[in-house]
Amino acid sequence: MNIEDKEKIIKEKDLKYVAQLSRVQKDMVINEGKGCILKTVNGKEYLDFTAGVSVTATGHSHPKIVEAIYKQAQKVIHAQCFGNYTYEIQAELAQLLAERSPGNLQSTFFTNSGAEAVEGAIKLSIKATRRKRIVFFSKSFHGRTYMTLSLSSKRLYREPFEPLYPWAIEVPFNDIHTTRGIMNDDVAAIIVEPIQGEGGIRPSEPGFLNELKELAHEYGALLIVDEIQTGMGRTGKWFCSEHYDVVPDIMTMGKGLASGMPLGGLIASKELMSEFSDPPLIHCSTFAGNPVCCAAGVATIKVIEEENLLDNARDRGKELIAGMNNLKDKYPTIIKDVRGLGLLTAIEMNSPKEAAAFVSKVKDLGVTLSWTMNAGANVRVSPPLIITKEQISKGLELFDTAFTSMAK
Repeated sequence: MNIEDKEKIIKEKDLKYVAQLSRVQKDMVINEGKGCILKTVNGKEYLDFTAGVSVTATGHSHPKIVEAIYKQAQKVIHAQCFGNYTYEIQAELAQLLAERSPGNLQSTFFTNSGAEAVEGAIKLSIKATRRKRIVFFSKSFHGRTYMTLSLSSKRLYREPFEPLYPWAIEVPFNDIHTTRGIMNDDVAAIIVEPIQGEGGIRPSEPGFLNELKELAHEYGALLIVDEIQTGMGRTGKWFCSEHYDVVPDIMTMGKGLASGMPLGGLIASKELMSEFSDPPLIHCSTFAGNPVCCAAGVATIKVIEEENLLDNARDRGKELIAGMNNLKDKYPTIIKDVRGLGLLTAIEMNSPKEAAAFVSKVKDLGVTLSWTMNAGANVRVSPPLIITKEQISKGLELFDTAFTSMAK
């Protein structure tokens, strides 16, 4: 069978049996990933500047991650993650996270995904405060489950499923005055992304997170900081909260936590997390904290430290942002803004049409990118934390080529 026929058969099988989430057929059949390179079944290579939406922090199929998965799978894959069973690897990962999280955050409930982590954080805040209102922000994104969709602002995705959770209150991002105006004694929590991901890679203003924590505590509520996309070294520190010197009451994790294995979590103080033990097993999950996923999580943390990937994220991020700003100066009629921190960055175009055209053109040149869901004119640029200086330079060179063709 030749490559073209194989690719066609795979696409036809996918179209027939896999749920299609878009009317546009998928055009890339990925066969292999190594480091920052993705390879299709027809042999074409792409420089990956999305990292699976900030998931493959240590790159694709890092040898130490693969080894950790293999060794744990030989021991035990699943028995019972919560209840009467204890896994050494789960306890090890929880300790490593506690030692790297800010303040008194030391008790982790593991989940299968980021959305499930947010669900758990909301349940924990409601249980602890005996309240029901949740404050969230415009252009936010926290997931697509019922509750997380209730806390995400894009109408296109909300409307088909309404009515949603009726006690969710949306306020403008970075607007402490308006947030104060809607606070009352029935607010359980304020949930915020330190840098809005799907909202266009928009950072919190200096002092905003600390003001939110003070405001929440003034009314007896909790502050949840959603670090699903910003955590695990993505911004050059373990967690983005550290840039703002704020210690959340609850912090959610996911995406880069296990280098591509399905793992998320929420972390809080031991005292706060004890709410989930009264009554016993009031919150639980069958597969959460899976030992193979936890092994990948332990290996991820070790690789990040052994290979100095926090420093690399800061250094390569500065080069990336500087290069994109140079392109902004060169193509002012196409590029509106450049934003980001570490290796979580974005190029904002003057229109969603230009963003789509740029993503398409740069893909033809051999670089994968995607736009942000709640801000269609923004193109997310978030390569693996292992990206090299040479790969950053190559990516920027191909960006320039794409913009040149758009400017004609």
